[in-house]
Amino acid sequence: MVYTNGRAAGNSAVRGPWPARIKPLENESLSSWLVRASLANHSTPSSIANYIWPGWRAWTRDIDRELSKSQLASLSLVSTLSPKELQNLTLRPVIQRITGKIELNTATAWKWVIQRSTRNKNTNRSTQFCPLCLHEDPKPYLRLQWRLSFITVCTKHNVNLLDCCPHCGESIEIHKINRGKLSSCAHCRWNITDVTPVKANREALSLTEHLIDDMHLAISDRFELLAFVTALVRRLPKLQDKIVDPFLMNVTKSAAKACVDEFSGISFDWLNSDDRRMLLTAAAPLMNIQPKGLAFILLNSGLSIGLVRNMVPNLPTVLASYFPIDNPTQRSAPRHIKQAIPKPTPKRLVQKRWQALLKKHGLS
Repeated sequence: MVYTNGRAAGNSAVRGPWPARIKPLENESLSSWLVRASLANHSTPSSIANYIWPGWRAWTRDIDRELSKSQLASLSLVSTLSPKELQNLTLRPVIQRITGKIELNTATAWKWVIQRSTRNKNTNRSTQFCPLCLHEDPKPYLRLQWRLSFITVCTKHNVNLLDCCPHCGESIEIHKINRGKLSSCAHCRWNITDVTPVKANREALSLTEHLIDDMHLAISDRFELLAFVTALVRRLPKLQDKIVDPFLMNVTKSAAKACVDEFSGISFDWLNSDDRRMLLTAAAPLMNIQPKGLAFILLNSGLSIGLVRNMVPNLPTVLASYFPIDNPTQRSAPRHIKQAIPKPTPKRLVQKRWQALLKKHGLS
């Protein structure tokens, strides 16, 4: 049975293809394509999401991560794109290549994805963009790779990416745009491409280019090493009194100058673009060294092997073979400190307290 109100409980509606069926652009994210599709069909992102997925508040979730099979099927029905094409607009295939894992935990945060802090439909600086790319686009759109935390510069224009409106400072929230183009700020309505971007740092640019190549080639070992190196760099400023290797000391001074220890309690994927870029710039010299050379520096740095191992849960595969075998059975057992057993209160003191109690209550 078909009802006019398809969202009402127990009712259903026939959902056919949209009048305007647009194709995804190169490297476009799912959210970008869906917003463009809604505007092309003279609708709003909220309305079109409610039409596709009744009862599911899509814009309070990070739809760029992934969609379930049923959600992909519903979207495929109205867009005429296959579920496979739609899934390729999400981050799941990218993170599978980066981590080398087919199965990803949908209930936890994914490493290397900029985390999306959401309250209702308000988000916090989870979307990056290159103003020059958007300015050159005949149809402005957001790239999927701009959602990756290790990408903080545009390798095409050699400039830093931005993660907020250059005019009002608000987050880029394209799902709140009801008209116009994706190059408009949903808050102040100004053109977010109307800004002179900052030229990218040479070290950060070179590292990003190599990481993008590694991502396309699915070299997961490099990203495992990157996680270790960034964790190491964040702790170096507090360990500089122990470091004796001159190369590592120079890296430590660069990290201290960048103040990377000021946000030591925040996960890398939660940092804003500026902080991640500073951290990656400080880590670049270590990432440019071959694993054997890096292991030699660490083993002769003055830092204990145990401290180096504990930078991350597991030592990177490319470094593990150069370190002594970690044998948990040879570790010294923790000492158990015996707690002193309290001695009984002396008899005379008990009697004295008892007499004071009786006197207080007029019973003596």
